[in-house]
Amino acid sequence: MVRRAARQMSAPASRYARLTPFLRGAIYSLFLAGLPEEEIVATVKKPDGINPSLTAVRYIIKLCQAMGGMAWDGVLQTRAGRPQETSHALDRSIVRLVFKYRGRAKVTTDFVQKRIRAARLVSKRTVQRRLVAAGLKWLTRRRKSLVTSIHKPPRMKWAHWVLRRTIDTLGRWAFSDGTVFYLARTPAEKEHTSRGALGTRVWRAASGHDALFEDCVGPSAYWKGQGAPVQVWGLLFRGVLFITVLPIEERMNRKWYAWIIEHRFRPWVDKTAGAGTRVFLVQDHERALWTDEPRQAMRCFGVDLLTNFPKCSQDINPIEVAWRELRSRLAAKEPRKFESRAAFIVRLRRSVGWVNQHRAGYFMHLCSAQKEWARDVLAAKGARTKH
Repeated sequence: MVRRAARQMSAPASRYARLTPFLRGAIYSLFLAGLPEEEIVATVKKPDGINPSLTAVRYIIKLCQAMGGMAWDGVLQTRAGRPQETSHALDRSIVRLVFKYRGRAKVTTDFVQKRIRAARLVSKRTVQRRLVAAGLKWLTRRRKSLVTSIHKPPRMKWAHWVLRRTIDTLGRWAFSDGTVFYLARTPAEKEHTSRGALGTRVWRAASGHDALFEDCVGPSAYWKGQGAPVQVWGLLFRGVLFITVLPIEERMNRKWYAWIIEHRFRPWVDKTAGAGTRVFLVQDHERALWTDEPRQAMRCFGVDLLTNFPKCSQDINPIEVAWRELRSRLAAKEPRKFESRAAFIVRLRRSVGWVNQHRAGYFMHLCSAQKEWARDVLAAKGARTKH
C-alpha cells in the first residue's frame, strides 16, 4: 500500500497527457500506410514523451473511420457544465408547439408553459434557450400582403388550371404591372434617401456615447413618404422587360392604360415574338385595369386577358421579381448628388437595358416557370409562396 502510494507520488503528472488532434491524424495516416499497430505504438509519442497504449491506438483508428476518415480534423467535441434541464422530448414538444400555433396565437414563453406542463418545471429563460438552440429567433414579421382564406381556393384553382396548359401556350404569356419611384425634390431630401439606403443598423459603441454622431443617425421616420413620384408601367414578355414612363403628375387610370395597350403593348410584343402574335396577359386586380376601355383595346390589338388570375397573387406574377432586379440595379448606380427627373429617367432606361442583358436567362426562367410556381402554390395550400 505504501509502495503504491510512493510510486504514484513519484510518477510525473504528464504521463496522463492526451493525444492531440495532430497525433490522432498521424496515427490514422500510419495505419493507412500499412504500418502494424504495434509499430504505430512505438513510433508515436504523446506530448509527455510516452508512447500511447495499443488499446488507445486501436480506439483512435476506429474513431477516425467513424468520423469520416481523412475528412475529420481530429478534434473531439466535449461538453462541459451541468446537465441540460430539459429532455429531448420536451425540446421537440416546445418547437412543435411554436409552429402549431404560429399565426393563430401570440406564442410567448408564458404561452408555452401554459400549454406544456413539463415546461413549467424550468425557467422562462431555459425555454428561450431551447428555442434559440432550435434555430429560432424572436423577429419582426415580414410586411407582406396576407393571403386570406377567401383567396386561397381561387389560387389553388388557378394552379390546377396552369398545370393543364401546354408549353406553347405558357410561352405566349405576358406579365404587366406598374411601380413607382420616388425622387428627392431637394438636396436635403436627397440626403435622407441616401442615408435610408444604408439600412437601419450600424456598428456603434456598446456604451452608446456615439448615438448622436452624424454617421450613426438615420433618416427621419417619414422620409419614405416624401419625394416626387415617377409612375412607371411595364411588360415582361419572353424574358424581356419593357417600360413606359407616365408624364409628370399623371397616374394610371383607364384612359392611360388603354393608351399603353394600343401604343406600347403591341409594338413590344411584335418586337419580341413577331407581328400579329396573340398573347395572354396576366395583370393584377387594380380597378382601372379591368374597366371597359382597356379591355376593348386588348380585344382590338390581339391581347387575351386571363380573367381567372386570382387576387392577392403578386407572388406569382414574375414582373414583381423583375422590378426587384431593376431597383437593385438603380440602387447600385444611384448618384450621391441631387438628381433631376430627366436624369433619373435616362438612368432608369439604361438600367432596364442592363438587366435585360445581364439577367436575360433569369428573366426567361421567370417567364417559363409557371408550372413550377403553380406546384408551389399547391404545396402551400394556396398560401403565399417564396417567390
